[in-house]
Amino acid sequence: MQGANDPRVKQAEADQIAIALRDRGHEVSYLLADDEGHGFAKPVNRMAMYAEIEAFLADQIGGRYQKEIPDEVAKRLEELRVDVNKVTYEADKE
Repeated sequence: MQGANDPRVKQAEADQIAIALRDRGHEVSYLLADDEGHGFAKPVNRMAMYAEIEAFLADQIGGRYQKEIPDEVAKRLEELRVDVNKVTYEADKE
């Protein structure tokens, strides 16, 4: 999870982590909020983030998660989701 406007942790740093995990064969779920900074402050973004965390943890350590989420949250979650296969290093973008 990354806020695109984060002044402390730049998006390029989150991109590097996603790339490193992807390139080592790990499954990566990457959310990027274009309207957030350091931490998700908007309620719909937080709910989408928590839904993603819950599903990730259920997958990684077993257990259940709530698959049904409000339409607004599901829509926002899809908007936040980044195709990790298209993420490149900042230096590659210049």
